[in-house]
Amino acid sequence: MKTLILDDELYCTDVLSILIQKHCPSLEVVAVYNDPVLALEYLSHHPVDVVFLDIEMPVLNGFELLRKLPNMQSRVIFTTAYNQYALKAFRFNAIDYLLKPIDKTELMEAVGKLPELPLLSPPMLQYLSEWQKGQAPKKILLPIGQEIHFVNVDQIICCEADGSYCKVYCEGQAKPYMLSKNLKDIEEMVQQPHFIRPHASWLINSHFIEKVVKGEGMEVVLSNQLHIPVARSKKQEILKWLGIN
Repeated sequence: MKTLILDDELYCTDVLSILIQKHCPSLEVVAVYNDPVLALEYLSHHPVDVVFLDIEMPVLNGFELLRKLPNMQSRVIFTTAYNQYALKAFRFNAIDYLLKPIDKTELMEAVGKLPELPLLSPPMLQYLSEWQKGQAPKKILLPIGQEIHFVNVDQIICCEADGSYCKVYCEGQAKPYMLSKNLKDIEEMVQQPHFIRPHASWLINSHFIEKVVKGEGMEVVLSNQLHIPVARSKKQEILKWLGIN
């Protein structure tokens, strides 16, 4: 697979080139750049199969460079020394990354997963960029089988834990999306204060609450007519949060 390496630090590109040469025979390094502008020019005219891409670079960071290449068909493995940058979003959407200093075993594992990596579409890049800037994403990307669904966070009514899976109920959708993710993953991805956990098995968008049924077995009724149980330990917290005495 034709491979390009881009990192603004010469040492990093040298080390990665050597590791690939020694341990990844399926890759052929055809271009190495320390300047993202020059790499952009190359990628605009030369298709490659794989790009190892640094995130934090002067002039153009990794996300900005990819947004300038909307038709690029390469698989991308991000490299970064800053593990706060979008890594939760990467894990959630099966996007691969390597933390510097790069470990040869992790490199070999990443290369082995290349055929499974999704291509980075413009909406996904916008989403990752929001995470990099520390902003709560306006959309959440739901990987379902071989598809990725782009869903507005404000359209998510609630999410229900279902064993090792999670159901995501959305406004305008007759059936919930079924994800091979747990509820905590969804909660971390949404990052909105109006999403609350009334029960260990439920995450709900308070904007869709129609009524609260008080009593020993307290329930929250949502706009899609789902009755969400409120755990005894959460009862006072939920009532206080909703401003109900």
